[in-house]
Amino acid sequence: MFPQDTWQTKTPGQVKLDADKLNAFAKAIGGDGVVVRDGYLVKTWGKPSRRADWASSCKPVISTLLLFAVQEGKLKSVDDPVRPWVRKRWPGKDLIEKDHDMTFRQLADMTSGYSRGERPGTHWAYNDYAIKLYANVLTEVLGTSLNDAALSRFKPFGFQDGDLFGSRGGAGVNTSPRDFARIGWFWLNQGNWNGKQLLPRESFIQYCKPDVPRDLPRTRKAGSDYLKIGTHGGGTDQNFPGQGVYGFNWWFNARMAGGDEHFVRHVPHDTFCGIGHRGNEVMLIVPSWKLVVAARGNWGGVRLDKTKLLADAISASDPSH
Repeated sequence: MFPQDTWQTKTPGQVKLDADKLNAFAKAIGGDGVVVRDGYLVKTWGKPSRRADWASSCKPVISTLLLFAVQEGKLKSVDDPVRPWVRKRWPGKDLIEKDHDMTFRQLADMTSGYSRGERPGTHWAYNDYAIKLYANVLTEVLGTSLNDAALSRFKPFGFQDGDLFGSRGGAGVNTSPRDFARIGWFWLNQGNWNGKQLLPRESFIQYCKPDVPRDLPRTRKAGSDYLKIGTHGGGTDQNFPGQGVYGFNWWFNARMAGGDEHFVRHVPHDTFCGIGHRGNEVMLIVPSWKLVVAARGNWGGVRLDKTKLLADAISASDPSH
């Protein structure tokens, strides 16, 4: 099932969710949110139509536009070099020598090395200066603002609440939970929207998985924002786990570096998510549960500890999970 002008609704019980436990999950998260299962809107709280900034949860949307750019022939692949687009975006400026081989994939994986001391692809750094670079060069590739690029390509989604991008100088997603959930449903369905394959399924098979090696070292050397482009919000080396669990701006529920523990403890291993502000703005996608949650509130930290309450709502109604 796919939404049209509005989401079709069902009760939690109709999609094998325990209503009381789902209410407990929503209350614990707070803020504004929606739960979608089997393509039906089954739970809303706060103001699901309220547009606001989604912080770093917007980053996977930027990478979705990268996949469209490749499909449309604007780039040959996600491994295309960034340098020609930097020089086109800022005439007279260039990447420094160590960064000459930087690729779009490395920007999407947080391994680009921009504004750090290491060469591209050699170290992990959760780096919002590099994301600002990513948004800028992709805007140049697409030939229009990220918002216009997204609205044209996502037109079949039928957003109810207006524009998509609009915060953070045009590089941040500023939308409602019920519209943001449509993007999550698109990813869960591997690029298919209501029977039409908008992006190749192969792209999702290839890129919807961890892309940062578990043994990739974390950054150790400071650098500088030599292009003077500023930040998407944070610093160049923020303390987030990435090795083994990050790729194309998603966090995946895989084994974290240095052990056997999975990134999010309480949900299936096929789960992936966009996370803002260490767990305040989240899009959670669980293919095996056919479930998407988009909510701005308090998810219990970057590892989303309050998802235990969501798992309780599943298991209480459907013990097979």
